[in-house]
Amino acid sequence: MAKKWLPALSLVSLAGCLAAPVIQFLGKLSSDSSKLVFLAASVGWFVFATLWARRR
Repeated sequence: MAKKWLPALSLVSLAGCLAAPVIQFLGKLSSDSSKLVFLAASVGWFVFATLWARRR
């Protein structure tokens, strides 16, 4: 079951890493909030992508 969720969660985390600076550039997110979103998404990316790669 986890095999199905790990790729999706890692891609969502990657999308969060890419979206945070864009949304900040558009002026809809403050710098501090952008940093927090990027931090959380980065941690999620490294955790979920690593687990996904180990299970492949």
